[in-house]
Amino acid sequence: MKILAFQGSPRMENGNTEKILRAFLKGASEAGAETETLYLRRMNINPCTGCFTCWFQTPGVCAQKDDMEQVLQKIPEADVLIFATPLYIYNMTAYMKALLERILPLVKPDLVRGEDGLAGHPSRYKFNQRWILISNAGFPEEEHFEPLLHCFDRISRMWTRGEGFALTILKGAGEMLRFDDGKIFEPFYQAVRDAGREFVENGTVSSETKAKVDKPLWEYAPELAYATRESFKSK
Repeated sequence: MKILAFQGSPRMENGNTEKILRAFLKGASEAGAETETLYLRRMNINPCTGCFTCWFQTPGVCAQKDDMEQVLQKIPEADVLIFATPLYIYNMTAYMKALLERILPLVKPDLVRGEDGLAGHPSRYKFNQRWILISNAGFPEEEHFEPLLHCFDRISRMWTRGEGFALTILKGAGEMLRFDDGKIFEPFYQAVRDAGREFVENGTVSSETKAKVDKPLWEYAPELAYATRESFKSK
């Protein structure tokens, strides 16, 4: 299994998103998966210009010559795509948005109706990929992820032939991870590693493991939740 992860955090390796993604990929690697992470901030990926050259003049080939060229070659070769982004203004980061705009060459201009009855564009390739979404937010409530989920749901259902996301890991109060000394949230990270391993081995994550992954961070460390709140108040 080949897993291609897109890491959209401006903090890159130093962010909370990275901590969650790294744990999942470690479990996946232990189960035998081949993994690769692309840090979008380091890449030169321009926004889509809406020229439609990739549809009508050079089908499947974007007119822009930047790092998206290599990304468009990697995507069809992957079995699993992971989109990892912190929540910025209730949605994905600008780096992730630019990436998604530029996957247009991988679909055709034709309109077809999906299993949900809504129009979409058919793929140029016979994809059988599965999508995973990883995100964290400073806000504690899950409702803040709704705009992000709605956006990715529409894209993923067209891309995955109606399946949508095979797995989502959404963590509220994600800034708590920044105060971790490497031990406080070890049970959480272990659950995420287990999820990565199970996904590779079984194609799904057990309900027991998913419950541990979804457990609110403040339940792992109530005293840290208070310290995090006081830290923000002092800024």
